[in-house]
Amino acid sequence: MQKLFFIFMMLSVFSCKKKTQDDIGLPLSETNWALHFKNNSTFTYFAESDLYFKANKEVNNYRNADTVSGAWKSFNNNVTITFNNGDIYNGTAITADSIAGSLTASGNNGTWYAIKQ
Repeated sequence: MQKLFFIFMMLSVFSCKKKTQDDIGLPLSETNWALHFKNNSTFTYFAESDLYFKANKEVNNYRNADTVSGAWKSFNNNVTITFNNGDIYNGTAITADSIAGSLTASGNNGTWYAIKQ
């Protein structure tokens, strides 16, 4: 009887799924967002581009002249986007369809926000 109980307990431990960061972050997979950003606080305007968050944790930033790719991760209401060119965007969900935060790009600090499309 003790062996059976021990086997049952071991099976229940191994069958439990741990929550991962993917389970408790923002639901960004396979979504499009309108990105507004300025890389310098002295700028009076926001540049615009489009973000596409892929399910495999990759992200594309479709800008006017080119596309920059990178990776994204999310935990709770926060998201970090690290682009292959070194730009890093950190943000927090404001509503279910808006995110805002700070960025570092080309050695400058700025701000950004995105609206879900």
